[in-house]
Amino acid sequence: MRQAPVIRRRTLLAAAAFGLCTLPAFSQNAKALRLVVPYPPGGGVDAVARLLAEKLPATLGGRTVMVDNRPGAGGNIAAALVAKSDPDGSTVLVTSNNHTINLSLYQKPGYELAEFAPIAQIGVTGFVIVAHPSTNFKTLGDMLSAARAKPNSISFGTGGNGHPAHLAAEMLKDRAKVSMQHIPYKGSGPLTTDLLGGQLPVGVISVVAAQPFVASGQLIGLAVTSKDRWPDLPKVPTVEESGFPGYEYSAWIGLLGRTGMPEAEIAALEKQLLAIAATEEARSKLYKQGIVIVPKGRAEFKAAIAHDAVMNRNLIKSIGVQLE
Repeated sequence: MRQAPVIRRRTLLAAAAFGLCTLPAFSQNAKALRLVVPYPPGGGVDAVARLLAEKLPATLGGRTVMVDNRPGAGGNIAAALVAKSDPDGSTVLVTSNNHTINLSLYQKPGYELAEFAPIAQIGVTGFVIVAHPSTNFKTLGDMLSAARAKPNSISFGTGGNGHPAHLAAEMLKDRAKVSMQHIPYKGSGPLTTDLLGGQLPVGVISVVAAQPFVASGQLIGLAVTSKDRWPDLPKVPTVEESGFPGYEYSAWIGLLGRTGMPEAEIAALEKQLLAIAATEEARSKLYKQGIVIVPKGRAEFKAAIAHDAVMNRNLIKSIGVQLE
């Protein structure tokens, strides 16, 4: 059975207990708190929203909290909805770094970064660069050496043009100075099927999707794109460990309010979110969805989003991809 990391467990539990007991009173907003999710039910972002919908009412004096799934246009429909909502604090966006990617990926995303007020980051998820055993790649270096020897001879698949996994691969290609052929898929299902069947030699997939196949030897884990090794894949090195200092590409999950949301609402919700994230229950539940808790308060989260937007804009510009 997969278990969540237990590093600093006592510290986190103590912080959670302290935080839940000392939170400032939430505003007198009587409206239900709507957590807008850019994706269908299921998956990491939805899992975060549903956990919060379960835990937040206890700290909101019984105020109703509901999840509103608004999939479509790569997340733009949900983001535009929140951007145009009443900034009274009753509607917030639970999203990932597609929020910054789409600003450059789409010609008309329907929203601007300035229309949102970051509240808190909950966690991150990473990707794994995997290869079919028939390639004989044992390490990331093996794959890159082959790519240098025969430019564009190696194809790699991701969940689509502009998908975070695609940008993670493009960042690596740029750092390694190699040329490889990108094959965009519509979702992880067909991508994983082709990887397992050997029709696709290399892929960049989520840690949750990769873990059982790497463990069984059906796929070779070459490197993870996150800052640290993934707990369930302890033998798979990071890209940074594989010779690329400073490399990191993870997908964050966090909450954004509408710009103009009352300061009291933002401050109180920020503390409540961080307290929930510090609990062992949250860590365990989200880890099963491939999410490691990496909490950030609004100031740190805002800076990370700004950095993310610039990085993704540069990556998208370099690969020349844009969607209508």
